[in-house]
Amino acid sequence: MEESISALIRIHQKAGYLELSTKMVVYIKIPSNVYNFKSYIYGMPVEKFVIILSGISMAAILFTISLPVTISAVAIYFGFMAYIKFDFSNIYKLRKLYFHGMAGHNIKFVRNGFLFCILGQDIFSAVEIENRELYTDSQKSNHIRAIMNVIDNLDCSANIITKTEVYNGKNYYRTFVILKTHGSAIETSMDLLKRNISAIVSNTALHGKAVDDENTIKSIFPANVNPELKYIDAGGFYMAYFDLLDTDYSQDFFYQTLIEKMGFTVEINMEINRIKNHEMQVKRLLASRKAEIIYTKTGHYAGLIRKQISALEYMSGKEKLYNASVRFSVISGHPAILRSNAEIFKKTMESAGFRLKTFHYFNRNSFDPLELQGQGIKYMLDSASISELFPCSFTPIPDRAAEPLGINAITGKPFYFEPFRGNSYNIAITGETGSGKSYFAKKLLDQNRNAKVYVIDPLGEYSYGHVIDLSLGEYVDFFIETPEMANIISTAIAKLTGIGENNITGILTGLMSKSGVATFNELISEIRLGYSRNKSTQGAVYSMPFKTPVKLEGNFIVFRFGHKNADIRDAFFDLVFSYIISTVEKEEGEKIVVMDESHLFLRNSREAEIIDMLARNSRHFRTSLITVTQNINDYYMNNYSESILMNSINYFIFRQHGKIKSSMFLGYEIDPSGLAGGSYSTYSECFYSTGSLIRKVKISEEK
Repeated sequence: MEESISALIRIHQKAGYLELSTKMVVYIKIPSNVYNFKSYIYGMPVEKFVIILSGISMAAILFTISLPVTISAVAIYFGFMAYIKFDFSNIYKLRKLYFHGMAGHNIKFVRNGFLFCILGQDIFSAVEIENRELYTDSQKSNHIRAIMNVIDNLDCSANIITKTEVYNGKNYYRTFVILKTHGSAIETSMDLLKRNISAIVSNTALHGKAVDDENTIKSIFPANVNPELKYIDAGGFYMAYFDLLDTDYSQDFFYQTLIEKMGFTVEINMEINRIKNHEMQVKRLLASRKAEIIYTKTGHYAGLIRKQISALEYMSGKEKLYNASVRFSVISGHPAILRSNAEIFKKTMESAGFRLKTFHYFNRNSFDPLELQGQGIKYMLDSASISELFPCSFTPIPDRAAEPLGINAITGKPFYFEPFRGNSYNIAITGETGSGKSYFAKKLLDQNRNAKVYVIDPLGEYSYGHVIDLSLGEYVDFFIETPEMANIISTAIAKLTGIGENNITGILTGLMSKSGVATFNELISEIRLGYSRNKSTQGAVYSMPFKTPVKLEGNFIVFRFGHKNADIRDAFFDLVFSYIISTVEKEEGEKIVVMDESHLFLRNSREAEIIDMLARNSRHFRTSLITVTQNINDYYMNNYSESILMNSINYFIFRQHGKIKSSMFLGYEIDPSGLAGGSYSTYSECFYSTGSLIRKVKISEEK
C-alpha cells in the first residue's frame, strides 16, 4: 500500500488512546468472534477426529458380514456424535430457495406505504441512509449513539447493504437498511416495519429516507446469478465474496476509507439478527471456553481461548446481543481483473485488522443475499460494535452542479467545499510564501461567483475586480452609525491627517447629533472646511489623503493601501474594515471578506479586535471571513487573534515550518512542512480540517 495509507493506518491504530483538551475520542473495542473456534478431541481438531472415526466406522461396516454388527457400528457412530453434541449442519446444510424477488412480476407493492412483499410470505422495507464521512472525532460518539439507537429499536432482522453509483468515473456508495420479517401475518408485519422505519427516518443524525422505487430496490440484489468455482457471474459482472471471520480492534469507520482508496467496486452486505435469551448462550459458551483452557495452558490455541473468554465476559453484561454477518463483494467486469482486485482487497483489509474467508458458491440455490447467516459466518456483537462496522462513512455523492475544489489525497476522489455551511462560515488559510495559499484563495472565490466579495489586499496580489487604492487617494463613502465605529474612524483619520483625535471626534459627534448617523464623505468635507493650509490658526498643518470618491461597481471589490509605515497601513485598514462591517450588515445574500497577509494586522491587538468583531458575528450577516496568513502561530499573538481562529470552522493548512498539535486538528499532531507543490508546480497540497474531520487535499491548477 502507499505510504499515505500506511501512515493513516498508524494514526487509526492510535486513535483509541487520543485525548483532546476538551473532548475525548470514542474508543470501542470490537470483541473477537466467539464462534471462530475449533473444538479439539484428544488433541486433534474435531473435523479430523470425525473423519478418522468415520473411517473406522466404515471399515467396521465393510469388514462386517453380519447385519446386526453393521447396525451396531452405525448406532455407536451416531451415538458418539450426539454425545459430543456434534452439529450435523456443519456437514450438510439444507438447500435454500433462491430469492425470487428479482423477477418484477413477483414484487407486489403496497401503495399506501413504502413496503413491498415477495410472494406474500416475506415482507421487506428499504430505507436509504445518506452516506456521511464519519471519522474518529469529537462527534463520533453522537454518530455511534445514533446508529445504536436504530439497531436497538429494530424488532426484526435487517440487512445493511451498500450499492455503488458511478459519477465522473468514481465509485460512490449508497447505504440501505432493509428490514425484513417472515410469516403470514402480513398486516401485523407491516405495522411492525412502519414503526421501525419511523425510528430510522426520524433519526436526524442519519438523514434517512424511505425507498419505494421498484428499480432501486431491485438493483440492491444481483440478478441472473451463475455460480462458478471462484466467483459468480451476475448479469455480466463478476463477483468475488469474502466473509468477515474476525477483527480485533476499533475500526473508527476507517476501513471504508481504504475501500474508496482501492478504486474498484467493493460492496458490503451486513445481516443482523437479535439473539433471544443471549444470557444463556453466553454462559454456555463461556463455560465451554473456561473448561477448555484448563487443558490448554500455553501456545497460540491457548491465547485464542483466553481472547474469547475476554470477549464473552465483555458481552455478558450487555442488554442486547446480535448475530451479525458481514460479506464483502469485489466486483469487476472481467474475471482476470476480478482475481487481481480480490487479492488486493484481501491483503489491504488484513492490514487494517480484518480476517476474511473466501466464500465459494456451489450452486444457484445456495445463494440468498438476504440470508447470510444460513451460508456465511456469524459474529456475536453488541449494537456499539455493529455501529463501528456500519457502512455509512463513504464520501457522499456530489451535487452534480458543484465544482470540485481539489482532490482527496487519500481516496483520489474530488473534494467539494461549501463555505456557507455549518456553525461558522469563517475560513483560516495558512502557508509560507510560495506554498499555494493565495492561488487556493483565488480559486475558492472563483467557485463562489454568486457571493459579493471584498478583498483587503495590502501587497497587490489581486489584479482583477474593481480595485480601489487608498494610497492613491481613492475612497468610498459609507455610513458611520455607532460610537464604536466613530471611535475607530477618529483614531484612523488622526493618524492619516495629523489632526488631533479629539478634534476629529468633535466634528464627527456634531455630524451624528443631527440624525444619529454620519457619512464618511460628510466627515471629510467638514475636516476640509475647518482645516486648510491657509488657516494655520485653526490647528496644525495637516495632510488629507482622501481625494477621489469612488462609486463601487460589480461584485468583486479589492482594497489596496500598500504602505511601509505600519501606523498608516493600520489606519487605512481600520477605515476599510469599518466600511466592510457597515456594508455586510445591510446587504442581502452571501458575502465573502478576504484578508490577505492577515499577519500584518493580527499582531496588533487593536486591529485584531476589529477583525474579531466580524468573525464573531459573520454568520448572522451570512458572511464568510477568510483570513490568509503565513503561519498558524500568527493567530496566537493576542486574545483577539486567537478568537478569530476559534471562530473559524474551516482550516486549510499549506506548507509551513513546525509541527501543529491543536484541538482544531482533533488532537492529532500534523506536520505541514513536507506538503508538496506551490510555486513552479501545477499543484499544491494542504491539510483541511473542520470540527469533525481531517483531510489531505491536493489543489490542482489544471482546469
